Amino acid sequence: MLSARSITLKLGRRTLLDKVSLTTEAGEVVALVGPNGAGKSTLLRALAGELNASEGEIFYGSRSLQTLSTLERAQARSVHAQHQRADLEYTAEQVVELGRYPFHLGRPSGADRVIARAAMALTGSTDLAERICATLSGGEQARVHLARALAQVWTARAGEHALLLDEPVAALDIAWQHRALACARDFARERGSAVLAVVHDLNLAARYADRMVLLADGRIAADGPPATVLASGALGRAFGLHCRLLRDPVDGQTLLRAEPA
Repeated sequence: MLSARSITLKLGRRTLLDKVSLTTEAGEVVALVGPNGAGKSTLLRALAGELNASEGEIFYGSRSLQTLSTLERAQARSVHAQHQRADLEYTAEQVVELGRYPFHLGRPSGADRVIARAAMALTGSTDLAERICATLSGGEQARVHLARALAQVWTARAGEHALLLDEPVAALDIAWQHRALACARDFARERGSAVLAVVHDLNLAARYADRMVLLADGRIAADGPPATVLASGALGRAFGLHCRLLRDPVDGQTLLRAEPA
């Protein structure tokens, strides 16, 4: 559904992305992993149309991103950015309702409000609805902005939209890390969304993703089922760690134990 074909992106003489090709399918959760500075956020911003690649092409279905208007892009993908404004003087519910703007263009209907509240219920932020966003903790704001991202593509046709999440669990406690990624996984399954999420916790990524893509130095170093990527030598090389795989005796889940090389 969402694909990047040989994307290269440069900043001055520095190459941030080097011939990156990646495809995410409807209903699939792909975890984008890699060390700091590998190009993960840059890739997400390129896929969202916020950064222009110097080479290559990005497609939403059969349509090139370059041919989509700003409104069409907003209707085809939603973004949970790594850094959100923390000083918004809107209520949490108003922030979530902003996700519906590409569809109502300033004239929200009762249906848009119902969608916003349903998205807040999924992210456990209903009780924050009347709170001013600037007064919320970092974790509470993260849940509100995840609800906004979900609301934005709530009514998009299955197989024709993507959810781009840049470190969606970074500010969350351990319980909400699991709940947020489970929410994204269920959303993908139920609504045919292609989900691409930057996740730093490799074991957490492996538990909820269908695939893991390892980015290192602006290139894809490994791409496949989580257990395969965790077992690849590329993972240890990318992070400079000695990696060992363990098997959870209860559910058989593959777990990674990493130590300094």
